[in-house]
Amino acid sequence: MSEVSQMAEQMNTSVRADNGKEGRAERPSERSRRVAEARASFRAIRLPYPRQDELVAALDELRLTGQLSKGQTQGGVRLIANTGSGKTVGAERFKAYVEAADEHAPGSQPVVIATVDGSGTTRSIPASILKAMGVPRPEHGAEPVLWMRAFDALERYETQLLIIDEFNRAARRPTMSSAIATALRDVMDRGIVPMAFLATEEARDVFKRSPDLAGRLDAPVTMDPLDWLVEEDRELFLGFVSGLDGELVDRGILRLSSGLAEEALARLLCEASNGNLRQLCRVIETALAAAVRRDDAAIGREDLADAVDDWSIANHCIAYNPFRAK
Repeated sequence: MSEVSQMAEQMNTSVRADNGKEGRAERPSERSRRVAEARASFRAIRLPYPRQDELVAALDELRLTGQLSKGQTQGGVRLIANTGSGKTVGAERFKAYVEAADEHAPGSQPVVIATVDGSGTTRSIPASILKAMGVPRPEHGAEPVLWMRAFDALERYETQLLIIDEFNRAARRPTMSSAIATALRDVMDRGIVPMAFLATEEARDVFKRSPDLAGRLDAPVTMDPLDWLVEEDRELFLGFVSGLDGELVDRGILRLSSGLAEEALARLLCEASNGNLRQLCRVIETALAAAVRRDDAAIGREDLADAVDDWSIANHCIAYNPFRAK
């Protein structure tokens, strides 16, 4: 369907036969709400993913080791992987898992996930920690004061593991990255809390320039893109898309299975998404929106092909469309 035809179809009203509205023209606002609700429901899906399980296990081992060595120099771990590999979702799963154990004092924060902001300064790190913990005025004070406030908050809220997300942003200012690494190493040396670093490839330069920090870390955790030609990766991918397909029906987003785990279709999806789970989900969500907009029972192959054109190629994630390759 051409872009002009799509726009015309979206602008016109359609007739639906559900919820007792048989024969009544659907308003554009009603269709927009249906699509929005479908998107929101899709984004709420959380599926188990073995690579994330490995991250959760590594984080838990680090946390428990820290509990058994309080006051001593603490360790750390790093996960370097592409954007969209599931690092942050895995960390959030771990945080929820620890909090659900109900083994902590009321009001404590056993796991803190602090996201490094884009400024790439040493001052931004303690401010990010304070912000993640919900401390009022997280940027108030000079850098030494911010660090003391962060140390105090981590101890006061009995934090057992500090996760630094988007640590790759520390590489944006090479002159500052070593100072940032040194400051975080000092947190571990003081015995305050063990730390995990989640980052993309850019962060490798930070660790190379900071051997003292790298030397305190456990063996890295990996979360590489899935390769269809590797049997284990292929099984992981098939399991993930099968889970998504099932959730779309179980949650009432679609009425029928879309066959996303059929091997020929799944292979194209893996290629189109570069084996990256975030890209995969965005392609499926884009295709889902088109199907729901038409009030179809399932996602069609053409929906997926259009989604690769409209999302993957438009966002420069891939230069061609595997669904349209001859």
